[in-house]
Amino acid sequence: MRKRLLSALAATVVLCSVSVQACVLRMAAETDFPPHLILKEQGWQGQSVELLQLLAREVGCELTFINSPWLRSLVQINSGELDVVSHLSYSEARKSDFAFIGPHHIESIWLIGDPDTLPRISTLQDLSQDVDLGRIAELNGAYYGEEFELLKQSPFFARQLVSISSIQDKLALLEAGRVNAILEDVSVLQYWQTHQYKNAKKYQPLVLVYQSPVYFGFSKRTLSKAMLVKLQQAWKKLHEQGLIDRTVQRYQRKNITTLTPSSRL
Repeated sequence: MRKRLLSALAATVVLCSVSVQACVLRMAAETDFPPHLILKEQGWQGQSVELLQLLAREVGCELTFINSPWLRSLVQINSGELDVVSHLSYSEARKSDFAFIGPHHIESIWLIGDPDTLPRISTLQDLSQDVDLGRIAELNGAYYGEEFELLKQSPFFARQLVSISSIQDKLALLEAGRVNAILEDVSVLQYWQTHQYKNAKKYQPLVLVYQSPVYFGFSKRTLSKAMLVKLQQAWKKLHEQGLIDRTVQRYQRKNITTLTPSSRL
């Protein structure tokens, strides 16, 4: 009898060990999306990284990073190769594939360029027929709001857009003169300027394009409903403990916005 009990106990320990080891969250990460994703010699850093590390520890999971451009990441979520992406805007079209945990950031997308070399812009609608900026870089697969989607229906504006697949290419394209403006979160521009990226000071926000909370998008394909609920509860707990705001404030000193939990499973 004792031998059977010991065998059963050993089997339980093995099963528990396997269960713990199996809890690995695979996050899509792309180099140089500061201050959110920053690749250093010692590993990944940044606001999104720290927040997800907090969340993973709270639910007892290991976090690994897979280098993947944004559009490919969305495909890999659907194929089961990834478990989570950051900076995902909520939409009805996405809710069948993603659970939205957060928000982890209030994204403010601006048209950014050198005001000394570009025509004056007052509103986004100026670009529909009055202002030609030549070439504007947009991230392939990114969502910039309904007004921007409607604006893209204007042939005058649509021909100015240049789709790129990698976030880190934007500043390089500006520097090389291959585009005249980019669509980017103002927090990224602030990081470039604070850390004295080459010529970053001359680029300024020209007009606000879209502002919205963004979430960690967890895959409904690879994660169970029980795990998604656990993640939702863990995020709420971390927020109540003040750990979310404390982390954000280290990276968003100029624009601190309280992130009230509004997860959607």
